[in-house]
Amino acid sequence: MGNLFASFNAGVSGLTAAQTSLYTAAHNLANATTEGHSRQQVMVTDSFYTTQYGPYSNHMQIGKGADVAMIRQVRNKFLDGQYRLQLGRQSFYEMQYKAVEGIEEVFGEMEGEEFLDVLGEGLWKAIANLQENPQDIVSRTELVSVASQFIDRARVLQNHLYQYQKNMNQDVQNQVKDINDIVSQIRDYNMLIRKFEATGEQANDYRDARNLLLDRLGSYINHRQIEEVDGTISIYAEGGYLLEGNVQYNLTTAYESETSKLLKPVWEVGGDFFIRDELYYAVEDNSDVGSLKGLLVARGPHATDYTYMPVKPKEEDFRNEDGVLDERAYFNATERYNEEVKVYNETIQPSIIMTVQAQFDQLIHGIVTMLNDSFCPNKEMEIELADGTKQTITVLDTEKAAIGDDKDKTMGTELFVRRTTDRYKEVEVNVPGETEPVKVYQYIEEDPSDRYTLYTLEQLEVNPELLRDPSKLPLTANPSADHAEGFEWDLCEDIMKKWQQDFSALDPNSLATYDFSGYYGALVGQFAIQGDIWRGIIQNQESTVFSIEGERQKVMGVSTDEELSDLIKFQQCYNASSRYITVVDEMIEHLITRM
Repeated sequence: MGNLFASFNAGVSGLTAAQTSLYTAAHNLANATTEGHSRQQVMVTDSFYTTQYGPYSNHMQIGKGADVAMIRQVRNKFLDGQYRLQLGRQSFYEMQYKAVEGIEEVFGEMEGEEFLDVLGEGLWKAIANLQENPQDIVSRTELVSVASQFIDRARVLQNHLYQYQKNMNQDVQNQVKDINDIVSQIRDYNMLIRKFEATGEQANDYRDARNLLLDRLGSYINHRQIEEVDGTISIYAEGGYLLEGNVQYNLTTAYESETSKLLKPVWEVGGDFFIRDELYYAVEDNSDVGSLKGLLVARGPHATDYTYMPVKPKEEDFRNEDGVLDERAYFNATERYNEEVKVYNETIQPSIIMTVQAQFDQLIHGIVTMLNDSFCPNKEMEIELADGTKQTITVLDTEKAAIGDDKDKTMGTELFVRRTTDRYKEVEVNVPGETEPVKVYQYIEEDPSDRYTLYTLEQLEVNPELLRDPSKLPLTANPSADHAEGFEWDLCEDIMKKWQQDFSALDPNSLATYDFSGYYGALVGQFAIQGDIWRGIIQNQESTVFSIEGERQKVMGVSTDEELSDLIKFQQCYNASSRYITVVDEMIEHLITRM
């Protein structure tokens, strides 16, 4: 009789297992289209056995039925990790491509007129007209007017670049806020999962919601999670914990430096979030992952100008009057250049916005200095200091410089000026071989440590004196020249030749060199090239993410056909257990009524 009652309990356990399996299959079907839902599976095991001795002392094991060990999620942690990694890499390059689109928009139409029109049809045409009629005040006025328009347009474009870079602050703040919100939600699910699973049940639906949040977090930053024995997870990213158990460490933003207006993510407790240089990224160490990193790389930590572009030394600059090359000086200059290129490749080149800012300013600087040096030529002069030492300075070449057509016959009037720094300062110097001091116009050199001395868009404007009186533009022949009282046709022709000569490469990593118009065309063309490269990477990443997600769904996805088949199977198990219980019940009833 005791064994019959034990058999009755075995049937009940089978009924319970079948019923749990039915509920689980129905739950899977109900959530077949729910985002992030993982297929759940009932793990049924044998219950404990009792061992008895039969005839001839042989062992007999009598089972006590079935037992539901757990309802597990069917997931693959490796595929989850790969999905988040590849999704983060896709997001990283999407930020790069978005920045290229923004720059293309900046370099597109500006108030209905492209900058190339101002550069080619405007400035170039005005110089060509001036070459035909250098004595014509109308042609001089046209050049001054077009030069003013050239600077205004260039400044508008550069300001748009700076503003676009600055506007990314909002994107940085939004992404930091999203990361904090996601981690906060994960922390809440941690508490629910720990509370629920403390009773011995599986909080699978909460785990699904948490995994979905981890997928979202993976698109922002590269992270890894560590699961604790109580079901909670800790999130580790960039050398620190965003979530440790139920303790969250929030991110906030701070300025890149005391002089910068650009924001970067930092820990609220102090310290930069990205422990390495934000501009460094490589596939090999998975540092090209996450939209936040991609945003910072595309934007860069600060604005740039032409001074950030390394200038390759030329051999002719290291030859003496006899043409002999100073090999040691040239070698040292080349070594310094190589070091500067290395720094450029690490701190500027990875950022598309910083690169374009420096390249564009280099173009403006090249045009401005070429025109200024043509109208106001300089020369090197050796002078003797009070202590007897000799020094070489740069001064206005008063023998070759043209003069203005104004009544004062002005010399050294540059077309473009620095707002707060004159081109020359008048000084008296001692020249070897001369008994009396000589008055010269010393050129005030550009000093990268003093921004006010640079011919950069931030400081440039057309000479106000020329705006008031274009006749001061130095195009009249120097009285010391053989053709005095004439005009400098050769000067204008020389400017046109320089305009069409090779000016510079786009960057130190490029071998191709361009004239001014070609340089601008190559500058704009690189957007399309770089955009195509990143669009190709994004498309490859989309395929990779789609493929991994397909593999994930094969594991965790719900198949309605399979679940319907399981419903039928578990229904039969339920019916079988019911019939088994009925048979045992009838046997017990038979024994009781017949005794």
